[in-house]
Amino acid sequence: MASASGNHRQVAAVARRLHALLEESIVPARAVQILVAESILPTQSNADSSRPLSSAIASMLVPPAGSPGSVPSVVAHVAGCEARGRGEMALRLLARQGIPRAQGRTSLGVITVELVVLMIVLAIHAIFVLPQFQSMFDAAGTELPAFTRLVLALIGPSSPFIWIAALALLILLMWRIVPFVFGPLLRPLDRLLLALPLIGAKIRQGNSDRISGWLGSAAVDATSQLTAIEAAQAWHRGGALSRACAEVLRAAATGKEILASLKEARGFDSEFHAALAISDREDALATLRARWRSVGALPEFQSSLTPALVQTGIGIVVAAAVIAMYLPIFKLASLL
Repeated sequence: MASASGNHRQVAAVARRLHALLEESIVPARAVQILVAESILPTQSNADSSRPLSSAIASMLVPPAGSPGSVPSVVAHVAGCEARGRGEMALRLLARQGIPRAQGRTSLGVITVELVVLMIVLAIHAIFVLPQFQSMFDAAGTELPAFTRLVLALIGPSSPFIWIAALALLILLMWRIVPFVFGPLLRPLDRLLLALPLIGAKIRQGNSDRISGWLGSAAVDATSQLTAIEAAQAWHRGGALSRACAEVLRAAATGKEILASLKEARGFDSEFHAALAISDREDALATLRARWRSVGALPEFQSSLTPALVQTGIGIVVAAAVIAMYLPIFKLASLL
C-alpha cells in the first residue's frame, strides 16, 4: 500500500493535470478520459458520470493504515465542491498541498537527516576524539587550548547540552515520523508550542492559511463545513493542522455548533477568527477563499530563510568541532 504522503503527491499531480485541462476549456468528463488514455488515471469503470472529478480523485486515493474513513471525507468534500460548481477550486486545493519545492530549497526531512548526522559527528568527537587530547595534555602537564576546553565543556559526555540536544532531536523525529502512533501524546506539546510567542504564531498562521482553503470551498451549511474539516484532518493527517481539526471535531461531537467549535479552537489565528465572525456567511467564506489564494506561506511560496538559518547553524557547529580538534594538534606541534 502506498504511503499517505506519497499517495497525496500523486493525487496532487493528477489534480494539477486536471485543472490545467479545465483551463483549456475541456469539460471535466473529457479531461478525465484524457488522463485515462495517458495511463495517468486508472480506468473509470465505476465512475459517477455526474461527478467525474471526485470519481477521478477517489480512484487515486489510498486510505492510510488505520484510517480507512479518511478517503471518503476527502472525496465527499471534492464531490460537494463539484456539485456547487467549484470543482476547479477543489482541484486547486488538492494540487496546492503538494507543489514541489523550488530548486535549491531544503525540506524539513533533509534538515532532520542533517541534524542526525551532526549529532553522530558530535558524539564521536565528544566520546572518542577530544577526551584523547585531554588525556595527552594531562600527561604532559599542560592545558588544552581555551577554545577546545569550551567545546569539550559544551559537548562532552558530562555536559547536559548534548543530552538536551539529543532529546530535542528525538522529540522532533517522533513528531515528524510517528505522529500517527503518538498523536495523543503530542497534544500537550502542541499546547506548549502554541503558547510560545513566535513559534505559536507561526503554527496558527500555517493552520489558518490551509484550513481557509478547505472551509472557503465548502458551502455555508454545517454539514458541508463539517465535511471540509474532516477532509482537512484526513489530508493533513499527522500534522499540526490535523490535530487542530481533531480538536474542533471533538467539540462538535459533543453537540456544539461547528462555527462555535472553530471560534474556540486554539490552533488558528485572530485573522481567521475575525473572518468567521463576519455575519454574512457567504462573505465569510469568500474572505477565507481570498486569504487562501493570496497567502504567502503555503508550500509553493514557502520561505527558504528557516532552512538557510538551520544549515548555517549546522555549519558553525561543525566548524567549531573541527577547530577544537585541530588546535590541540597545533599546540602539541609547538611543544615538540
